[in-house]
Amino acid sequence: MAIDLYSSCPCGSGKKFKWCCQPIHVQIDKAFQQDQEGQHDAALRMMDDVVKEHPGNPEAWGRKALLLYNNERVDEAESALQKAFEINPNYPFGHLLRGLFRQHEGEIQGALLLFRRAAELYDPEAKDVLAQVYSLIGDSELKLNRPVAAHAALQVCQRLRPSDELGQDLEALFGPSSRLPAAARRHYTFQSPPREATPDKRNGWSQALAGAATGKLTDAARVFEQLTKDDARDAAACYNLGLARAWLGDNPSALAALDQYLSLENDEQRAAEAWALAEVLRFGQGMEDQADYVDHSATFQVREPQRVFSFLEDWQRERRLTGVQVREQEGMITGIVLDRTGLLTTAGASAQPARMGAYLLVLGNQILLLRGTNQEAVNRAFQEIQERLGPALSEARLARGPANFGDTLAEALVFPVGATDQAIAQQQIREHVQRYFEETWLHRPLRSLGNVAPIDAAGHPVLRKKLLGVVQFLEECAAGGTEPYDFNRLRHKLGLQQGAPAAAPAEQPSAAALDIDALNTADLGGLKTETLSEAQLEQAWRAAQRLDAQELASHFARQMVARPPSAERPDRFSWYTFLVQRALAEGNKDAALEYINAGEQADSEQNEGRRRNDYELRRGEVLAKRGEAEAAHEVFDRLVGSAPAELRYAGKAAESMLGIKQGAAALKFAERGLAKSREKNDRDSEQYFMELVAAAKKQVG
Repeated sequence: MAIDLYSSCPCGSGKKFKWCCQPIHVQIDKAFQQDQEGQHDAALRMMDDVVKEHPGNPEAWGRKALLLYNNERVDEAESALQKAFEINPNYPFGHLLRGLFRQHEGEIQGALLLFRRAAELYDPEAKDVLAQVYSLIGDSELKLNRPVAAHAALQVCQRLRPSDELGQDLEALFGPSSRLPAAARRHYTFQSPPREATPDKRNGWSQALAGAATGKLTDAARVFEQLTKDDARDAAACYNLGLARAWLGDNPSALAALDQYLSLENDEQRAAEAWALAEVLRFGQGMEDQADYVDHSATFQVREPQRVFSFLEDWQRERRLTGVQVREQEGMITGIVLDRTGLLTTAGASAQPARMGAYLLVLGNQILLLRGTNQEAVNRAFQEIQERLGPALSEARLARGPANFGDTLAEALVFPVGATDQAIAQQQIREHVQRYFEETWLHRPLRSLGNVAPIDAAGHPVLRKKLLGVVQFLEECAAGGTEPYDFNRLRHKLGLQQGAPAAAPAEQPSAAALDIDALNTADLGGLKTETLSEAQLEQAWRAAQRLDAQELASHFARQMVARPPSAERPDRFSWYTFLVQRALAEGNKDAALEYINAGEQADSEQNEGRRRNDYELRRGEVLAKRGEAEAAHEVFDRLVGSAPAELRYAGKAAESMLGIKQGAAALKFAERGLAKSREKNDRDSEQYFMELVAAAKKQVG
């Protein structure tokens, strides 16, 4: 297609085509026309003539490089392009072309760097070429799982060269029906300068905004970087710097700027949105060491397809493989491998739901891929495949990379393979998701919170704002699920809801209406224990432990043991043991012993002494911690003698004696346990007691 004489020259110089490269493009266009017609040698000869006549023009060498690459003469193309860079290191089309070379070779990251360099070098008036460049940038950023950078690039492309097709693509990728979480598809904008900003600061702000509008994001980032250096307390400048870097795909630097912003921003809602954006950035390529969700994969070459497919059918029969989809046109099979841990595969399969092990992909009868965010589960699946298929597959190629946004919920999911009733199956799924977030997730240290668990982060001024963003991001990832979880429950348990903590109601709800698992620490503290049933009191005790509210848990445990036991549950050992542990944790060994005495007496009177040995074991351990070696030895000796087959008594006795440097006594108990474990042919226990014997002998000298 003929180039408009008064348009920007395609070489990227910024000059009009007529007064730049138009003279040489007559022959260049002819050469490319000949190449399209199959006259490849003639085209290359003509291009040789062009560079001979214009050896100092990088455009001549650049177009020759393109023609050579089109004819699969890669090394010669690279040499010709290098000639162009020797003439002009900032040759815009040269950077674009080298980026295309790298893209064709599969080097996405290298190609992207070159595309971005070309975007910076091209004159802003070269809109058609720049639109192509930003389209390439957007495509590359998507492949690297950086939707924020991709969105920004494609928006620039649309501004430079509006098209209905691109508009539809943007709507599909980032519109309301997109599968991306809201934080990954939001239309972000720079914050305004503070009211007290000086004229110089406002001028710098305007320059940055103008640069961003034309796609010169590096200029915008440079301005905000200087503004933050001039005033490290400027929250808006820190946010804008983070956003500019995110648009550039520089996720690590963007994360650092947003971290600084959160320490300055007082508005929790704005801070939460910024940290939800930070969570999106952690999913980008190269951010694995800073991410809480990382994809682990094992890839095999399929050598014997028939054996592999037969094995997959066996897995389906064993209820190990579910959700199988066969896409014949694409030559693809997908499914979900259920983790074998705790899963029964016999005819009397457990009704307990199974957890996810890994995603499965079989491509073209040639590749088998397992992937997931739970590294241990993925490893179990690929090791089982290796053991059962052997030479039918190649050795596994293990890798780690960015996770998909949907993988944030993978660990919360279960598959009720043994359930025959749909309502029961849905209930199992809901209950597991609830338990995961409220019992497991809130105690798990997160990189996004500086390796602090959510339950601990909630009380820290800055980490609280980050936690709000993390929960918001999770909620967005879960949106649209078939069984959505109410994340306001999680916010409430963590004390993150706006306003002061809710006071206990004057009239406590009825037993049927009281959802104790949904209560936070303040709510639990406001419960009137005298109105609670035994089951509710136990539920409150467990809820307090999950929230690390140990004093509150101790309060509930004391209330429980103070009540007369029910005929159905006369055993109070769990609560007395908890109180003993709390007393020891607080350094109150006298109170610990008092709880043991009270517990053993209650067990004798109310539970027919069924727990006597368990209390005696705890008594010996507490006496040892008190330094009363003789008394502890006497208790352990009596206990081990009365129940010689119970190996744990001998083991605990030996451990306790070792802990107070009573090597001889420890050796006696360890040897008794070793003899009994050999008598029972218990190999694991035998190894355990051999280690205790060795430690005791070393202590005795």
